[in-house]
Amino acid sequence: MSQLQPPSDQPTANNTVQYAKLLHNTALFALVACPALALLPPRKLDFFTFGLGGTTLFSANYLLREQTGRSIPQHLRLGKAQAVSSSIPDPAISQTGQLEIQREIQKTRQENKTSNDSRLIGPVTGEIQHQREAWKVQHEKEIKDDVEEGKSFADMITEQVWEVWNWGKPKDAEEED
Repeated sequence: MSQLQPPSDQPTANNTVQYAKLLHNTALFALVACPALALLPPRKLDFFTFGLGGTTLFSANYLLREQTGRSIPQHLRLGKAQAVSSSIPDPAISQTGQLEIQREIQKTRQENKTSNDSRLIGPVTGEIQHQREAWKVQHEKEIKDDVEEGKSFADMITEQVWEVWNWGKPKDAEEED
């Protein structure tokens, strides 16, 4: 007689991928549906509403952890540590940053001198191009520094929107007014 083999306890790679996809889609659905359900009539503050709120937070935490590798509490703790460390100015960092920017500008100038197009560019257009190159190099360095500090792209976008909305004033200047 042949013996029956017990079912395998280990999921296959395909099952694991399907499970992860199911969890992701469920979290997305819960992130949208739970607040919508909480806002439907009758709007009352009861156990059901708290359950929907908790499910929304749990889903948001899952999606954030899936995307960045850190949960909401870890982001909050890291944000406070960055706020303390970024409030202390370091002149050595700014000097080395300026030196790197100058090197990048010189490198791009040398590349432009080798091309024939640089002879056709007038002095005003050349100055504008120089300013653009300096801005690009500085912007790339700022992005690199922010990523090394652990800032998310959402934080960087929020800072840029804040600067545009307030006409270049930093957040500290706005709070002092």
